[in-house]
Amino acid sequence: MTQTAATDPAAAPHDEAAVDVQEAPLPETAYRQNDQGAGKMDLLLDTTVEVSATLGSVQMPIGELLRMGTGSVILLDREVGDPVDVLLGGIPFAKGHLVVVENHLAVRLTEVKAVEQNGADEAAWAGTNGGD
Repeated sequence: MTQTAATDPAAAPHDEAAVDVQEAPLPETAYRQNDQGAGKMDLLLDTTVEVSATLGSVQMPIGELLRMGTGSVILLDREVGDPVDVLLGGIPFAKGHLVVVENHLAVRLTEVKAVEQNGADEAAWAGTNGGD
């Protein structure tokens, strides 16, 4: 399909010729549902995302950090037994408690954030972590 449009005089004050605009032929993206008919969500099920757990945080002057060495202790903003934040790709997703599984640290989820929570709810939810 070809379209002709007049050039904007402000954009090209000395060129009043028509510009030929053509659509680029792009192949249609074919999507094939699986036999169960689960839909496009199946495409995401094998995608990996970084999951991390935040034990706590603290703001400190750089000078204090530079004076620290081996054996120094940084006191975090949480107490023993407080929930940790679980993040998916850096975004808060859940809260849980630290546990040990076969000599590895793990997190037992105690609260999973609802998908439909918006910015105001997210701020309130994140504020329960004892942060800044």
